[in-house]
Amino acid sequence: MTYSIVAYDPIRRLFGVAVASGSIAVGSRVPWARAGVGAVATQAYTNPSLGPRILDLLLRGLDAREARLQALDTDPDPSSRQVAVIDSRLEKAYHNGKNIPAYYGGYTGRYSVCIANLVSDPGIPETMCRVFDENLEIHGLPASLIIALKHGSRLGGDRRGDRTAALLVVGATEYGELYDRIIDLRIDYDWDEEPVDKLEKLYMLWKTS
Repeated sequence: MTYSIVAYDPIRRLFGVAVASGSIAVGSRVPWARAGVGAVATQAYTNPSLGPRILDLLLRGLDAREARLQALDTDPDPSSRQVAVIDSRLEKAYHNGKNIPAYYGGYTGRYSVCIANLVSDPGIPETMCRVFDENLEIHGLPASLIIALKHGSRLGGDRRGDRTAALLVVGATEYGELYDRIIDLRIDYDWDEEPVDKLEKLYMLWKTS
């Protein structure tokens, strides 16, 4: 029902998540990130508590794989979940539950992890990771997340049609550890225009504001 990317820029120390879906308000429950710690996407038959739970485990010193496994051990139905995790050591992990909608898949790049379910093309996760990694040094993390998401959309995106999208970027801010959101943009539902394109326009407005 959703395709997403979690990523880390170790030079600028930024974590980010970008996601698109046919479900309403995907940005309210799929993307999670914490400055200096990691980024998580939790989707399919979404258990949103997995996001903060995995981030807490990363903060305690577990790596991405360990945090994913331990969090899913507490889940009542891990077979219905899809999760992607990246941490500050560039450790990466993803989980595809056996009961999530096809097509589904996951892929790990150098600086990113991508997952997708109920999408038109099973190659979407690999394409998104490759595109992100190719663009990160040139365009930076936020723009590269948008570029990767646009490639996923061009491959067909959600089989129901893309209706909602979100971009989350965290890092050190002037407000300290209690507020680390640098970018938090959402298209909660849109019938008339591709939400990924609209998210890109919103990002460009944010960038020039």
